[in-house]
Amino acid sequence: MKTLQEIRKEHICKVLEKTGWNLKKASAILEISEDILAKEITSAGIVRTKIHDQK
Repeated sequence: MKTLQEIRKEHICKVLEKTGWNLKKASAILEISEDILAKEITSAGIVRTKIHDQK
């Protein structure tokens, strides 16, 4: 069973990928501020990789 943190991280990752890592769009979809999203990304250890940049 996944933890709430794991589910949250996966959801944020999916939204970031869907928006092309546009924090403004992603934060609107997630209904949180860009500042909170940036903190979530940092605290969850989410890293944008070269794979994301090639799409």
